[in-house]
Formats: sequence, structure tokens, C-alpha cells
Amino acid sequence: MLDKQFYLKNGLIYGGINAVYLLITYVMGVDTMMSYYNMGFSLLLGLGLMIFMGTQVRKALGGFMTLGEGFKNIMIIYAFASFIYLVVNHVLGTVIDPELPLKMAEATIEKSMALMEGFMPEEALDEVYENMGEVREDVLAMYTLTGFIKTYVQTLAVGAIGVVIGAAITKKVNPNPFPEDLHE
Repeated sequence: MLDKQFYLKNGLIYGGINAVYLLITYVMGVDTMMSYYNMGFSLLLGLGLMIFMGTQVRKALGGFMTLGEGFKNIMIIYAFASFIYLVVNHVLGTVIDPELPLKMAEATIEKSMALMEGFMPEEALDEVYENMGEVREDVLAMYTLTGFIKTYVQTLAVGAIGVVIGAAITKKVNPNPFPEDLHE
């Protein structure tokens, strides 16, 4: 296991990059924040950061890392980074711009309705739109303490997929199966 400073430093880097990206997209507007391009770029950025963190872990472990070691260490970094990102997101949506969650909910509803317009009859769309009130409530609930905790747990669960991918890409098994101290 690596030292606490390693996890803090790399978690701050990862979380800081994501938080800065969040703030940049916020300045660009809610439409940018909720765009499919932004979502795709965010996924690629996250995966790229996972791979970068995997290389940092492998380097700290002496150049070799199993999938299990990579997963454990990258997951600790990811947990810290996600906490930082979600705190910034929470402050953004509650202190800096309390209207942001409602704007995001409305943008989500608009995008969903626009996607469904070509596939559903008008009567069904009206019914779906009425049920979209739950989307508003869900988005607003994310900005409560309970919502924060729930979002954090969900983020870790979904992020574990990226952590496994990052660990798998950056793992490097030691070709020498014998520990170094056996040669002495």
C-alpha cells in the first residue's frame, strides 16, 4: 500500500482537473454542460485520467503492478477525487448558482423530449412530459446531503468500471516470479 501523501496528491490532481472542467463548462452555459459532446468528452477525460493515475501507481510501486494492485490503488485515488469533484459540484449548485439544478433538470427534460418526439405519438409525449416532474425532483434531490451521499456512492460504483479499465491498461507484471530477497 502506498502512503497517504501519494493518494492525496494524485486525488487532488484528478479531482482538481475534473472540478476545473466542470467550472469551465458551467461558464459556457447549461446547454454545454448537458450536451452529448460534453458527456462524451467527460468520459474520455475520466478514462485518460484513470490511465494516467495507473501509470503513477505503477511507477510508485517500482515499475510493476498487478491488476489487483492497480485497482485498489486507483480506486482510492478515484474515491478522493470524486469527493472533491462532488463537493465543488454541490457548492456550485447550492451556493454559487442555486438555480443551476433546476436549469439542469429542464435541460435534461428538453433533451429527452426532443429525442422522443420522432418516435412517439403526441398523446404519449404529453403523458411522458407530465411524468418528467420526477426528473426535476431527482435532480433537485441530488443537492441535499442525502443526495450527495447517494450520488457519491453511485459515482464510485460506476467509476469502478473505469478503474478496472485503467488498471488493466497500465498493469505490468514482473517477469521475475521470484522475490528479490531470495537471491541473497
